[in-house]
Amino acid sequence: MVSTLYTPINPRKLRYTRGAMEALKSINLGLDHHKCQNCDENNKFDADAHHKHHSDMHAAEIWNIITHERKTSLRMDNGAGRDTGGDYPLTSNLTAWAKKAMINFRPGYDVCKMVTPFSAQFHAVVEKERKRSSGLHNLDLIEFTYQIALYVGAAILLAADTTADPIKERAAFHSSRAGADEHLAIWCRLLTGLDCDPPIIAMFPIYLMMCQAFTFEPHSTQADYVYALLTGVDWAKGRSLYTDKITAFEKSVRSAVPNLDDIKSGQDRSFWRVAHAYLAAMNDCENVHNLKTPRKAAIDHGIDHNLVIVARALDTIGTAYECSDGTAWLDDVGIDSLIGSAIPNDVMDLHTDILTGETRNTVRLLYPEGLSMAQAMKSMSTVLSGEWCQLFRSHQQARFNNREDGRIAAASPPYSFCRARNRRVFEVLEMYVNKYADKFWDWTWEIYRMAREQVTEAGLEEPLVCALVRSIKQEDLPSSQSSKSIQFFDVYYDMIEDGSVQLKAKQPFGVSEDLAQLVRDIHRLWHVELLSDSREPGWGRRFDAESDRLFGEAGTILESNGNTDDIYKFAIAFGRLSMGLPYIAHHTVDAIIMSFGAI
Repeated sequence: MVSTLYTPINPRKLRYTRGAMEALKSINLGLDHHKCQNCDENNKFDADAHHKHHSDMHAAEIWNIITHERKTSLRMDNGAGRDTGGDYPLTSNLTAWAKKAMINFRPGYDVCKMVTPFSAQFHAVVEKERKRSSGLHNLDLIEFTYQIALYVGAAILLAADTTADPIKERAAFHSSRAGADEHLAIWCRLLTGLDCDPPIIAMFPIYLMMCQAFTFEPHSTQADYVYALLTGVDWAKGRSLYTDKITAFEKSVRSAVPNLDDIKSGQDRSFWRVAHAYLAAMNDCENVHNLKTPRKAAIDHGIDHNLVIVARALDTIGTAYECSDGTAWLDDVGIDSLIGSAIPNDVMDLHTDILTGETRNTVRLLYPEGLSMAQAMKSMSTVLSGEWCQLFRSHQQARFNNREDGRIAAASPPYSFCRARNRRVFEVLEMYVNKYADKFWDWTWEIYRMAREQVTEAGLEEPLVCALVRSIKQEDLPSSQSSKSIQFFDVYYDMIEDGSVQLKAKQPFGVSEDLAQLVRDIHRLWHVELLSDSREPGWGRRFDAESDRLFGEAGTILESNGNTDDIYKFAIAFGRLSMGLPYIAHHTVDAIIMSFGAI
C-alpha cells in the first residue's frame, strides 16, 4: 500500500539563544484571532452561502468535471500521524479569507478562452492522481486552489498586455538563460547524486535542502531531492535555449532513480507531480502568445488584492515544499508561510522582472505608480517588518507546535542569494547605488529603522496578508508595547550593524569549524566591503561572482564532510546572512523603482 513517511520535529534540534527562546515563549500568537479592517471584512463572508452560486457559475469549468470517484480519506491512524484539521490527513482546510477571495473571482471571457487548454492539461494530470489516490490528499481542494492561481495568472498577463508603453524584454536576463551556474553543480551532486545539466536547475533541490534545514529534517531522501530537481526541469522547459538538453536530462534522471514510482517506493508523492503539472501549465500559458508588459513597475489589473496575494503564494508551488510528507497547509498559518515564501523572491527580482516581462510579482501587482519616495519607503519598510514577524511566527510554530511549514518562507532569501550572478543581486545594487549615491544608503538605513519600529506585539500578531494590505494603504500599526519578543532579533540586528563578536566565535552562526572562515568571508563581503568607499567600478559583478564562488566552495567542503547536520547548519547560517544588509538594500531598490522607475 502506498502511504507516507512522517517523523515529528525534534524540538531539541532547534537551538536558540537564551534571549531568543524567552522571546518565543513571551507571546502567544493566533493568526485566526487577529483583528483589523481587512480581517473584519473577510469575517463577514459566509462561504457556505456563496458556494452554490460559485458552483453554478463555474459548472462548465474544467476543474469541476471529476471523472474518477473520490477516494475516502484515510483515518488518522492509517495516515500521516498528524492532525491538519482538514478532512484528509495531508491537507488542511483553506483559510476563510483566501476562500472568499477565490470564490468571488469572476474570470472574464478572454481569460477563460486563454486558459482553457492549459486548465484542461493540468486537470488531466490531477485526474490520473485521483485514479490512484492513496486517500491522503484532498486533491479536489488542491486542484481548485491551483486552478484559481492559473486563472489569476492569465488575467494578469492579459491586463499587462494592454499597456501602451511596453518594455522590450531582455530574455537573456532570465535565470534559465543566464549561465554562470557552475557553482551549483557540486550541490546537485551532493543532494541528488546526479550531475545536473544545466546546473541551474539544481536551485530547486537546494531550496528543498534549505527548507529541511529549518527543522533538521531527519529523513531526507534522494527521491524527494530528485522530484525537486524535476521541478527545475519543468521550470526551464518553457524558457530555456536548451530544451533538447533538458529533455534528455529528464529521461536520464528518471531511469537513474527508479524509486520515484510510488509503488516501488511505498510513498505517496502525488504532491510533487501535481505541483509539476501546475508549473508546466502556467509556463505553457504565459508562453503561448507574445504578450506585452509595461515598462513601469505597476501593472493595472483590477483584481482584488487578497486574491492577488493568495494566488501568488500558491504560484510558488510552496505547498510541495511545506512538509517532508507532502502535507499542504492551507489554513491561516500555512497561507502565511506561502505568502512569506513569495515576497522575498519578488522583492529581490523586481528590477529583473520588469526587464524580462515577468508579471507575477507582488510588488508590481500591489502598489500603484506615482508614489513619493517617502510613501514607497513606508510601504517597503512595512513589507520588511512583515517578513521579519512572519519568520518569528514560523520559528514559534516549529518549536512549540511541531509545524515545519514556515520553512518555505525562511528558505526564500537564501534561495535568491545562492545564485547571485543569475539574479544579479549586487550588479543591480551597484546600478542604483551609482545613480543615487549617498541617498541610497540613507534611504536603506531609514527603511531598516522604520521596519524595526514595527516589530512590536501588534506587528507579530499581524498576518502577512494584513501587513501587505496595510502597506498598500499606507497605514500604521496599532500602538502596542515592544515586549520581550524583540530579543529574538538581537543577533540578527547585530549581524547587520556589526557582527564582529558573533564572527569571532569558533563556530560563527553555528556552522562547523571547516566552514567558519568561509562564513566570515561572506559576512565581510556583504556587510563590510559593500559599504566600503574603496569599491572599484564593476564591484557588483565581482560581488556576485565571489558570492557564488563561496557558495560553491561550501558545497565542496560539505561533500567531503559528509555530515547532514553540518549541511543544515550551513544552510541556517547562509539563510541568516541572506537576510542581511544586501537584502534590506533591495527593499530600497524597490522603493526607488516604485517612485522613480527602473533604471
